[in-house]
Amino acid sequence: MKKSLLLVVLMSPFSILGFVNGNKHEINEASAVSVNGCSLQSKLPSKITLVDTEEDAIRSYYSPLTSLSEEERKGDNLLKNLKPILFNMNYFTYDNVWKIYEITDRDWSLSPAKDDKYGDYDETLNEYTKYVYSSSNSNTKNNPYVHTLYRDHEDESGYIKEWGDHNQSGTNREHVWPQSRGFKKEGSGAEGPAGTDIHHLISGDGTVNQIHHNNNPYGFVKTQDQETTGKNKEIPFIAGNKTGTALHTFSQDQSTVVFEPQDSDKGDIARACFYMVARYNNLSGHDTISQFEPNLTLLNYATSNSKSEISSASNPVGLGILQDLLEWNKLDPVDEYEIHRNNLIYENYQGNRNPFVDFPQWADAIWGSVDAEGNYDNTPVGSADPSKDVLNDSAITLSKTSLSLSVNETVTISASTKEEGKLTWTSVDTSIVSLNKESTVSNEEVSVTAHKEGKTSIKVSIGEYSKTLNVNVTSGEPEKVKDNKSIIIIAIVAAVVVIVLIVVIVIIFKNSNKKTQRKMKSTMKKTVKKTARTYTKNQNKKS
Repeated sequence: MKKSLLLVVLMSPFSILGFVNGNKHEINEASAVSVNGCSLQSKLPSKITLVDTEEDAIRSYYSPLTSLSEEERKGDNLLKNLKPILFNMNYFTYDNVWKIYEITDRDWSLSPAKDDKYGDYDETLNEYTKYVYSSSNSNTKNNPYVHTLYRDHEDESGYIKEWGDHNQSGTNREHVWPQSRGFKKEGSGAEGPAGTDIHHLISGDGTVNQIHHNNNPYGFVKTQDQETTGKNKEIPFIAGNKTGTALHTFSQDQSTVVFEPQDSDKGDIARACFYMVARYNNLSGHDTISQFEPNLTLLNYATSNSKSEISSASNPVGLGILQDLLEWNKLDPVDEYEIHRNNLIYENYQGNRNPFVDFPQWADAIWGSVDAEGNYDNTPVGSADPSKDVLNDSAITLSKTSLSLSVNETVTISASTKEEGKLTWTSVDTSIVSLNKESTVSNEEVSVTAHKEGKTSIKVSIGEYSKTLNVNVTSGEPEKVKDNKSIIIIAIVAAVVVIVLIVVIVIIFKNSNKKTQRKMKSTMKKTVKKTARTYTKNQNKKS
């Protein structure tokens, strides 16, 4: 109790407000140094829960917003009022981030906890009681598979397990928000809270991070850099990432190079950038700003990639391109991996959440929206209400999260929704896959037919909500065709066996006495019947 009181005294008013607002995470089993209300943890937790945070607890976390007026729950006011909720957090050293990735950035489907040798895992509670992290040497660590930004996770060669290599051929601690944009002294390493904040410090492919993203702003690419394209082709699993001139034209100089990540990472990056502005801003006008607690904003143009800027209380440092990030937030909706990562950070490490993973629609409530034609309107859409808003973009639930089909194959999928009205279905490229329906009610099936090789997507929407289903079509034969071929082969083999038996029996029959003939005739009938039964049984199984 004395320790908790002392920490509250040492912390800033924002941190105290975080405690009052119900943030359950106090300092864990580690000595702490107070920096503007945040606690530097000298020790990593050994007890780790893998259980996702319950919906009621998530809504309760943001409950300080519910008593505010509608005007205070949208636009810059929402950013200002989110900050004290997010402000009370633990942070860790830059070297310890590598160890934290063993939990937060782990690919749990390829490295399930039950197969783990790095700690005592309780399958009933779904938690580690004594997790053993890797060596203090940052280049030597436990090696579960790690989920890495900028790599095609459909390509096995893109998986990372032996991840001691932190050069271009391996994985980096990728600052999604470049440190040069507001919070790093020239020549200094990453420091917390901002520099080591795990909500934006994510495992990323070394080549893409160091060469292509670097300090470039984000945006759709219009003209792709040919040198970059060539390098990407040499490494197929990072080929979806682009560097070049911006697609959209704004009033600012468009000669600045922008970086466009692969589609499956676009939403993750957008929501990490949104978080950074919500956590690190001075919209209240009286926050303490430093390289550790920067003042950040998002801008609707391609920001500079050539110089380092430190923010101040009166001068926020921005990152662009806002319009494209808002579009990416919808193009790549929140997925189960991102939800789980957010919960792991909250429950075990930092004790704060990314509100834009919990409520992606709050981005539009702050910065406005982009319509289907790509036109940007900066008028806030709606306002935040954590007690009622749809959580994790779950207004639509798909029966399958992705599809892998063969040419001419047809499969059925469905979508369920809690919203009133009909679901709208759209095939992004009808030459690759087509749909037999354009609208359905909840849980009604839709047939998807593959026409040619390629990758595309299917969009399902209702009102302002949408979900995207990635589709991969290959030239291989669909399973039904393979099954029919198997049946035909079995029939041919059976017929050949019968013919051979008949020929052999006829030859023996001619050279045997009547008693032998009768026995051979009986054996022949039994063999033919048995073969026929086997054929019929196999045919029924296949059908």
